[in-house]
Parts: sequence; C-alpha cells; structure tokens
Amino acid sequence: MKPLRLLVVEDNPDDEALVLLELRRNGFTLSAQRVQTAEAMRKVLAGGDFDIILSDFSMPHFTALEALQVLKETGRDIPFIVVSGSIGENEAVEAMRAGARDYFAKDRLVRLGAAVERELREAKARHERARANLERELLALTSEVLTERLDLDERLKRLVRIPVPRVADWCAIFLYERERGGLRMVALAHPDSVLESHVWELDQRFPVDPRAQAGPSRVMATGEPELVEDVRARARPVTTHPDHQRALAPLDFRSAVHVPLRGRSSVLGVLSLVTSGHRTLGPADQSLAQELARRAGLVLENARLFREVQDAVRLRDDFLTVAAHELRTPLTTLRLQLGSLLHQASRERLSPELESRLHRSMRQVRRLGTLVEVLLDVSRLSSEELRLSPERLDLAELVSEVVGRHAAEAEGMGCELRVKACSGLWGLWDRLRVDQAVAALVSNALKFGPGKPVDIEVARSGVMGRVRVRDRGIGIPPDQHERIFERFGRAVSSRSYGGLGLGLYLARRSAEAHGGRAWAETPEGGGACFTLELPLETEARE
Repeated sequence: MKPLRLLVVEDNPDDEALVLLELRRNGFTLSAQRVQTAEAMRKVLAGGDFDIILSDFSMPHFTALEALQVLKETGRDIPFIVVSGSIGENEAVEAMRAGARDYFAKDRLVRLGAAVERELREAKARHERARANLERELLALTSEVLTERLDLDERLKRLVRIPVPRVADWCAIFLYERERGGLRMVALAHPDSVLESHVWELDQRFPVDPRAQAGPSRVMATGEPELVEDVRARARPVTTHPDHQRALAPLDFRSAVHVPLRGRSSVLGVLSLVTSGHRTLGPADQSLAQELARRAGLVLENARLFREVQDAVRLRDDFLTVAAHELRTPLTTLRLQLGSLLHQASRERLSPELESRLHRSMRQVRRLGTLVEVLLDVSRLSSEELRLSPERLDLAELVSEVVGRHAAEAEGMGCELRVKACSGLWGLWDRLRVDQAVAALVSNALKFGPGKPVDIEVARSGVMGRVRVRDRGIGIPPDQHERIFERFGRAVSSRSYGGLGLGLYLARRSAEAHGGRAWAETPEGGGACFTLELPLETEARE
C-alpha cells in the first residue's frame, strides 16, 4: 500500500468519495481533508503537510484558479491536479498556465492513479534538486562566514542566520563552559527579532539544564545527534521546570535537530535547528545540520588551539621577564667583582694567564648580560611597541665601536673583520637599539662563518645609511630568509648552533621602529649577507 496525504478542494462530498475510491483502487492508503473555501484551504495548509491537491475547477464560492493562488502564497511545491465535471479546453489551458500539473473529467478517472504516481515522482525529483541546490548554497555561505576575518562570536552570530528561515525557524549554538559545568547559548537566530529577544530572555532566566535527558544537554553528554520530528510527542521534555515549560508553550515548537560541535578530541558544543507550526525536520535536515556543525567545529577547535597558544606564549613571556629580572642582580654583582679583580690584577701585576682568564670571564659575563637584556626586550615587545631615545649619531663611528667589541671574539673564531666605512652618515637614532642591531649581525656572521673573513660595509644608499655584513659560512636557504627574522626563528638546529634566535628579530624591529628595514640575501659564492638600512637626517641627505 502507498500512503498518500491528500487535500481535496471540493464542495460535493459525493464527488470527493468518487475520487478517493479511485485512488484506493490504485493501491493508495489515504489521509484526506476536504475544503471548499480559500480561508479553509489556508488554514489546513498552515497546519499540515500534503503530498498532492485535487481540486474541482468551479465551486459556488471558490475556484481552482483561486486555490492555485492560495497554494502559490505558501511558497510550497505541492502537485495540483484539476478534477472537474465540466471543464473545457480553454479552462484546462488556463488552469495549466496558473500552475496545475494535469486535469481530468470526473467521469474519466481511470488514469488518475497513474497521474498521481507520476506527479509524486516528479515532485520528489524537484524537491531533491532544490534541496541539493539549497544545501550547496548554504554550505558555501557557511564556509564564507567562517573564514571571514571577524572575531569568533561575530562569525557564530552570522552562522546561525544562514539556515533561517529556509531550513528551520530557529537556529542556535550552545558552547560548553567548564566553569558553568554545562552549555551556554552564544548565538540565536529567528526571522522575528521580538521573538528572538524573548528567547534570549528565557535563556537568562532558565539556563540549559545539564541534567536534562533530551535536547542539547543529551547531545553534549552522549556526542550523538538527536532528531525529534514532533516535539509534542517527545517522551522526555527538554526542561522539567514548570515555569519554563509554560513560557515555551506559546512558541509552538514542532520539530528539532540537535547535533554536536566536535573538536579533535571532545565535543565543544551543540548546534540546534527548530521549527514551529506545521514544518517538520527530517534526516536530510539532520545531515545538513551535521555538516554545518562539522565546519563550525573546526573553527571552534582552531580558536581553542589559538587561545592555548596565546596562553602558552604569554606564560613564556612572563617567565622570560621574571627570569631576566632575577638574573640581572647576580650578573651585576659578578661583573663588579670581576672588574675589581681585573683592576687589582693590573695594579699588582699578577700573572698574565690569570689576567687573561679574568678578561675572558668578563666577556662571558657581558655576553650573559646582553642575553638578559635581549630577553627583557622581547618580553616588552610582545605587549608594546619598541620605544626609542633618538640622538644624533655617526653610523660609521657606531659600527666601529661594535666591531671593536667583537675583535677578541673574532680572533678566537679565526675570523678577520674587514671594515669599509663611509664617514659623515649622520642620523637621529637610538644608540642602544642600533648598536644592538649591528651587534646581532656581526655576532651572527662570526657564529655561522668561523675561520673565514667577515666583510662589514657602511655606505650611503639614497636617503638611507646602509650597514652590510657579509660572511662566508653555511649560508641560508632562500625559503628561510624571512623565517630567521621571526621571534625565535631559526634556519638551523639550536643543538648545532647556540643562541636564542632573537638577535635578528630585534634587529628588524629596531630598523622598522626607526623607519628603516633589515633583510637577508644569499650572495654568489656562498655564505650570507645581512643588510640594515636606517634613514639619514635631513641635512645628510642633501
């Protein structure tokens, strides 16, 4: 037997019985309603679903053309067949133009059953095509919204509006909050803003009960989707609070789908679709909701991971700040003690070997002090811009000072520091920051090019003063030229080469803070070349 939900537009009960008899003879199990006015037709269409409509062409107070207009107002695709005792060719053509799918004379109903089956098949095919197109459109919009450069809350608020009202009357997203021990509604959509505000108020008064055995709480607990085609027949209510139940009753909820928002290892929340009135949700709606939830879940998981990374970076920066401050005091004390010993060794003319060891120890203490200051700089830069204290400086003179400090280190590394400088390159720069940047380039060249010469050139390039440091070491792959300027960025393993991976990062930040830039190149012949450019003062440009 073939179930059929039938709406008969007919004023004569006998004619209705004749049509029903013919359909039963063709194997249909009928659920039928009869109307004979426009008002009655609107009412039954608003309250139920029908597979097909059979209509007389002309009745005392209603016509098939008017019935077609009522159907058109609903926006629903229900096959409409005219069955009339007195329909001529002109009337039949008029009905077909108005949207009727077929027409029959009441005394010739032999083909009615076959026509109904045909229209049901074609209506199903149309629905499937329309549904596929709708889903493609909604999923494309979902991807567009979820990838927009908006904060997460705004993206979720836009997401819930995508399936409303074309799939459901309501869409909501609930996220799990550990502090609450349950779900919190974070986004809600409904075509009527007044009703939407009303439900937001209800959510504040009656939060989601984490112990509920149905609805979002059940889905959150089990991780399994829930489809309720008729909430009025639900065995277990979503809420057991009497006041909440009374407040929900006027909303006339009819059907609901609740699906989990999954992360990589856990359920992060629930997405819900709900209808009111006659419209019901089915397995196709559940599948669509699951795909929407899958895409939203990926975004939520990425947001969670991003927050965790931010927290980890914040903890790291806090640790660096505390560690650097704690190291400052003993290093200062150690530097003073070593300075006193060096002074004493020089005054009392102690053994040259002892004095040499003291000098090496002082250099290492200074190096530790530089590392501590770098850590403090990095922790400050994570929360604020680089602050400058500009003064008028000669770039060649400053570079010469930096090279002089690295002379002993270069000698120990077997490197010759070859400087070629152009004098008269003046600018308003922060001495400490520029010194730090140039020192990072020179130190980097010595570290990665031991035993080979390092060329340092100071020259003018248009309105910029340029410092170029060229080594002949292991070089840098072209795809790593930018990475090495990132915070803690490296092109090689830290096990093979020491350092924190911060010197080049601070050099670039210093250059940019002055209005300049810093970059790396791989020159012909191997090695690496680092360039620092800083704007010259106006007088030096002319």
